[in-house]
Amino acid sequence: MVRVSEAGAVAIIIAGAAVVFALCCASIARAAFSEQPSRASVQVAFYWGVAFALALIGCLAATQLWGNASAALYSALFCVVSLAAGWQLAGAWKRSEEAELAAIRDLREFFEAYSQSEESVEERCSRAAREYDLTRREEAILVLLLEGKTRAEVAAELYVSDNTVKTHIRNLYRKMGVSGKTELAEAVGAPACR
Repeated sequence: MVRVSEAGAVAIIIAGAAVVFALCCASIARAAFSEQPSRASVQVAFYWGVAFALALIGCLAATQLWGNASAALYSALFCVVSLAAGWQLAGAWKRSEEAELAAIRDLREFFEAYSQSEESVEERCSRAAREYDLTRREEAILVLLLEGKTRAEVAAELYVSDNTVKTHIRNLYRKMGVSGKTELAEAVGAPACR
């Protein structure tokens, strides 16, 4: 077993905590001062904030319970494990966000192609409202959805809660026999998805 002096143990503890602290500060700065803030960068900043808190608490607890040598071992191991986990999580969060943004981009393109067809969105929705026996509110929500609005945007535009919009969308889907926005657009005669 390798023996570490008290000064060496304290240096290892400080170095491990400093690495995690530096990564915490860098990720917070990246999330806060980015021109294009992303959910993934905020998640990474939160991860490193929690990791820094765990590094400090763990080192203090290990020092108190087992001494500086154990705290140094904890600090070194925690630093290595948090770096590996942080790298994996950051990549997964970034890929997830990119996939979500690509899906939103595709959906907006689909709705733009739909809105450029000969018949207006309002005309198509009016026809669908008669055909599927939709209420006026459901028809208004259908128009906004086919214009590419998100559920939150619909709620803000109609001055209703997100849950109210969710209920109306659920009723729309049920009445029209569809399970998503793409099927909804196809049910009212949208052009084929690209």
